[in-house]
Amino acid sequence: MKNSDAENLESGSPRLSAHEMAALMLLGHAPVKVDVEVEDLDMTALHDAGLAQRIEREPGWQEYSITSEGRDVLRVLGALTAPEDVSEWLAASGTL
Repeated sequence: MKNSDAENLESGSPRLSAHEMAALMLLGHAPVKVDVEVEDLDMTALHDAGLAQRIEREPGWQEYSITSEGRDVLRVLGALTAPEDVSEWLAASGTL
């Protein structure tokens, strides 16, 4: 593990791959159903980071849904990708 990875873990901020971010965005819209026989590494990583939770409703299937922490990550990503709102968001958060 690199120093920057260790610092991320200590600060509580998970480092997500592009696939994991895309999976988190999907979860932001609706729960995702996964066959328990097929390991979904992206959903497992999101679960391990506390950004998704498992819900077992049907035998042989698991559903993953977003947690409040996952919604917070999406909210920050949304703020950072909206150029007109970034300076306002940074000012409000005390970063500027």
